[in-house]
Amino acid sequence: MAPNRRLTFDLDLETVQRIVQSLYPTKEVQGFGRLAGGSTEVYRIDLAGTDTRSLVLKIYPDEPIWQPAKETRVAGWLANLTPIVPRWLRVDESRAILPLRFALLTLLPGRPLRDHLRDPGIESVYRQAGELLRRLHAIPMKAYGYIIGDGIKAPRITNAEYMAEAFGDLFRRFRNLGGDADLVRRLEQFVEASSDLLAESPGPVLCHDDFHQGNLLALSPLGGNLRLSGLIDFGNARAADRLFDLAKALFCCAHEDALSRQPLLDGYGPIDHPEPERALWLYTLFHRASMWCWLTKLGHDATADDGPGGLLRDLHNMAR
Repeated sequence: MAPNRRLTFDLDLETVQRIVQSLYPTKEVQGFGRLAGGSTEVYRIDLAGTDTRSLVLKIYPDEPIWQPAKETRVAGWLANLTPIVPRWLRVDESRAILPLRFALLTLLPGRPLRDHLRDPGIESVYRQAGELLRRLHAIPMKAYGYIIGDGIKAPRITNAEYMAEAFGDLFRRFRNLGGDADLVRRLEQFVEASSDLLAESPGPVLCHDDFHQGNLLALSPLGGNLRLSGLIDFGNARAADRLFDLAKALFCCAHEDALSRQPLLDGYGPIDHPEPERALWLYTLFHRASMWCWLTKLGHDATADDGPGGLLRDLHNMAR
């Protein structure tokens, strides 16, 4: 999906120079350009001199108002876990330089993993990604819920309570967007019959909730093996059951590369759940229906096999 353009103005070198010098007063900008992907404006800024690494400029829309604080918070939680996440160096919400809020981040090496899908060594990178996701899930959270700028919105103590509300809200949106009422009824019956799976959660953990080839970076050093080099974009992060996040990662990654599932699982390692496949199936149902709602709301072709149409077909198959 092409990124949504949010800016109503064009950046120029003078403005980018002012942005950089709000952080580094003596640095000179050599050049800048927009980075592909994502739904917000993100730019690479190259600085003059050999002693300074390039930066990333991320420009935030007006809503949600807490988004810069959320990403800064989540990146801070991850800073001691792995070196392959960006650091938020400066967040400016004054609108003195730009009419929108912005942040300056460190630039990670590599390109999105989706650019390497046919490269030798891709399976090894998927295993590394599974290992990284497992480490991320070692960060405990105090409650279940969506993360915003100052913590967890509407925190819930149990996964069963949190997911019951999440499924209820999801099915309401599905109906309101014109989803098949009979399909929703059958899916609701499956969820109700599988509620025991949701009670097995060992506790809430930090979940990326957007773990796919567009947000994973990989690097192929000269003469070396392809390796994982970055994890970006924490705008979807939430506190949830670890299998909720694993299911989303498997679902999204397999959509781009069907061969990704097994090496991701191999890297992730043993799953501590009495019925892991049933649990992953149930969470995948949630993510498929959520993706259908999101794409339908954006106005994507309802019959597209690689979009709402394919997701709807898969949901009908699950309901059988």
